[in-house]
Amino acid sequence: MATTPISLPGRKRAKPNSLRRQFVTGGVGLVALASVVIGIASSVAVGRTLIAGLDEDLADTARRVSVSLQQPDTVPLNRPGFDVGTVVAVINDGEVSGAYIDRDGQLQVLESHQVGGLRSIDWRRGEPVFVNLLDGKGEYRALPVAEVDGSQIVVGLPLRDIRVALARLNIIIIVVVSLVIGAGATIGAWLVRFALRPLDRIRETAASVTQQPLDRGEVRLGLRVPAKYATDDSEVGQVGAALNLMLDHVDDAFRSRFESEEKMRRFVADASHELRTPLAAIRGYAELTKKAGGKLPEDLQQALNRIESESIRMTSLVEDLLLLARLDDSGQLETEPVDLAHIVRDALSDAYVTSPAHEWGAQGIEDPVMVDGDPQGLHQVVVNLLANARVHTPSGTKVEARVTQTAQATKLVVEDSGPGIPRDARKSLFQRFARGDSSRARQSGSTGLGLSIVDTIVKAHGGDVSLRSRPGKTVFTVTLPRERVAKNAAHDLN
Repeated sequence: MATTPISLPGRKRAKPNSLRRQFVTGGVGLVALASVVIGIASSVAVGRTLIAGLDEDLADTARRVSVSLQQPDTVPLNRPGFDVGTVVAVINDGEVSGAYIDRDGQLQVLESHQVGGLRSIDWRRGEPVFVNLLDGKGEYRALPVAEVDGSQIVVGLPLRDIRVALARLNIIIIVVVSLVIGAGATIGAWLVRFALRPLDRIRETAASVTQQPLDRGEVRLGLRVPAKYATDDSEVGQVGAALNLMLDHVDDAFRSRFESEEKMRRFVADASHELRTPLAAIRGYAELTKKAGGKLPEDLQQALNRIESESIRMTSLVEDLLLLARLDDSGQLETEPVDLAHIVRDALSDAYVTSPAHEWGAQGIEDPVMVDGDPQGLHQVVVNLLANARVHTPSGTKVEARVTQTAQATKLVVEDSGPGIPRDARKSLFQRFARGDSSRARQSGSTGLGLSIVDTIVKAHGGDVSLRSRPGKTVFTVTLPRERVAKNAAHDLN
């Protein structure tokens, strides 16, 4: 039987964590991780390369400034060949002065508020440092050039072009990584769908098997995983081959079970049929002996009474077995419009005559309640349910039969106020020869077939029977579908 996921009240059911989802998520995660690592490594490597190139330009600028310093009365930045943004500063006892080349190529004096962190740096020859100048708006790479008369000469080049280049590179990396992740997710989903196609066919085959009636009758499991998906060249193919092998074994087991059931069913039907004649003869001779025997001794009279009662009991058992064998053989009944309320009224009248000590009641049987079914079968369903309540409850127990009908179904409810049915006995109560109370069943002559016959007849009508029981209340509910009723009504109107 197919199962459905269980959802908790008030909570949304989580999406199933399918194998396809895991594969795609894992693959995309690895691609994303690899792309991000490569992007970060590329950005860092390019940044270091650009900084190294800038340091080389800075060293070359420092050499040219050093050459200019060797010429007296010459301002270093007045010489051609210096880039825009180049800064030359003189640091003497915490005082900083200097000049820089602006964007227009003009030489501008470096004001005191523009020197940034030049005062606090511990300069070392040949080691460039990062420093913010021009009111913090310019990030520079600075390098000491020389020390003249106790003053430190420093030269700096702007990092603006490098920062712009790295920002553009990072944008490109982000765009490329996003495209790679999207393409990886799309391609990965397609590849996973293609790779798991055999698994989908295996799942479809297994789901189709669960939807077939396997509990009774002749079962033939003709469903198999296609041969191209049941090979030994992959793990999924091996699962398909194993499933096909299992279905072959299950098919053989069902065939053996059916053959065994058929033999047993034929034996029961033949034996029951053959037993009807000798049982009738035994009962007849017992009755004849009682009538024609005149004055019989008390012990002989008791023996004849026992022979007659046991023959009646055995005849009832044989008739029940024959009915079950017939239903097992055909599984269907000849149906016609039947008044279920009338059947319940007749069965209650018989039950009252049989056991006037019980309190019998009914609801919903005043007006006709038409169903499409077998009259004898439905009569036996009602009789067996009432007999079950009568036999297994003490005198004075209230037993009530209720009939209700809706647009979808007709329900027959038999409720009693008896001691209830033990929990351990409920699971097997509708099985053949099952007894809820073995000692009481033996004393009352129950065969254990009554509820089994009820279940079999109701299922032959396309319905079902259910049980609810606790001390003081036992309820049997028979539900019959109304599809056939609608068809008959339409036929009558035509």
